[in-house]
Amino acid sequence: MELNKEQLSDKGGCSFLLYSLDEITEIFCKLGLRICNSFADFSGKPSSDNDIQLMVYSIRE
Repeated sequence: MELNKEQLSDKGGCSFLLYSLDEITEIFCKLGLRICNSFADFSGKPSSDNDIQLMVYSIRE
């Protein structure tokens, strides 16, 4: 899988990248991490493709 990153900038000129869960999974795998779960916010709401924030719980294997 080739990572297709979309780079955005905020009003202050700070740039950031958006990653899909598949891209994050690939990156974490290369770092020896396994994703256990992902959430959209601190309340534990399940993540979806419509959520811009993604919190990932992972463990080192």
